[in-house]
Amino acid sequence: MLLGAIVGWGLLSPLAKSRGWASGPVDDWTSGSKGWIVWVSLAIMLADSVMSLGWLVLRPLVIHGPRWYNEARERLRNGNFWSSIRFQQPGRGSYTALGSSEHFDSHRLRSRSRSVSNPKRRLEQDDFPEVDAPPAHLVSNWVVLVLLILSIAFCVFAIRVVFGPLVPFYAIFLSIVLALLLSVMGVRAQGETDLNPVSGISKLTQLVFALVVPNSNPNAVTINLLAGAISESGALQAGDMMQDLKTGHLLGASPKAQFYGQMIGSAVGAVVSAGVYNLYTSVYEIPGGMFQVPTGYVWIFTARLVTGKGLPYMAWQWALGAGCIFAVLTMVRIKGQGRWWQAWIPGGIAVAVGMYNTPSFTLARTIGGLVNWYWRCYKKREDTPVIVMASGLILGEGLLSILNLLLASMSVPHL
Repeated sequence: MLLGAIVGWGLLSPLAKSRGWASGPVDDWTSGSKGWIVWVSLAIMLADSVMSLGWLVLRPLVIHGPRWYNEARERLRNGNFWSSIRFQQPGRGSYTALGSSEHFDSHRLRSRSRSVSNPKRRLEQDDFPEVDAPPAHLVSNWVVLVLLILSIAFCVFAIRVVFGPLVPFYAIFLSIVLALLLSVMGVRAQGETDLNPVSGISKLTQLVFALVVPNSNPNAVTINLLAGAISESGALQAGDMMQDLKTGHLLGASPKAQFYGQMIGSAVGAVVSAGVYNLYTSVYEIPGGMFQVPTGYVWIFTARLVTGKGLPYMAWQWALGAGCIFAVLTMVRIKGQGRWWQAWIPGGIAVAVGMYNTPSFTLARTIGGLVNWYWRCYKKREDTPVIVMASGLILGEGLLSILNLLLASMSVPHL
């Protein structure tokens, strides 16, 4: 992010201003250099997203493809290919919440001793899936299927009510299908890396819709924005629920209780968030000086970029060059997984975020990263105090922002 801020605001922004490519005020999103460098950052995000998500899809084939091919060929030779393709129901059993560390350590030592004494037993244990919750605490497949169909129908209904005939039915259904597929990809990426690539997923959907919806369609930008929003929201919610369910599984919580709790929280949160947003817009100007909402401009600029509309002078040349550079860098980062030098290869998403956000946003995170590095690497201390301090800063800013909002809504004068 710091590299993106230096390149974007220290090099590209003055260059675009001095050459006349962005002749307006610097902080103007339309004619200023602030809006000009967004196009370069979008190209970097698209290149990084396509390469990263492409590798995420192809990696199982590259790693396990030869083994799958040999197994399939062996089964075809033995004549039991189709009989071996079936869904196996994992064993069900009961489990309890994690107990004390002494109980957990003793159980682990007993299991390890049995496995070491019998290597065959260790291999058999590794082949079995982890014991899931008892059947009474699981959500049935019928409930999931019915609620999935109802949620899809409600999504289609809401889009038609809000946007009317501007968005055709084929675009709505295609965006939902892409959201379902890319949600699985996002969940897998978050489970493996602890990062949900929702930004890349939305940009990938916008790129697909740029190919599906012709540029001659007067509503191409609106359709593109809506498709990306549906896919990103699906992947984001899927990743959040996966983390919640995994935490509940480790603690021995009931998946059914978590499932219905998530449904209640989603319904209440939708109403509360809409009310809070209306309260903010009634007090502050959004977008405005205090709340510039840069991500909103990123979305609309992405839709214009992939549909070829509204690009400023010299923007596509620099965007194409930056995209090619970070496509190569992303491939190098993928190739260098596990190597010591991989951490020194800049990530495209982080660089792009540092470019389209103001330097104050990036510098604050740079200071936090330096504090974390000093505490963990230089002082060799545990990271728990740093996490607690960061949580306190976030909580304090959030509470005071709500307090300021309430005071401003009651027309309390500033000091």
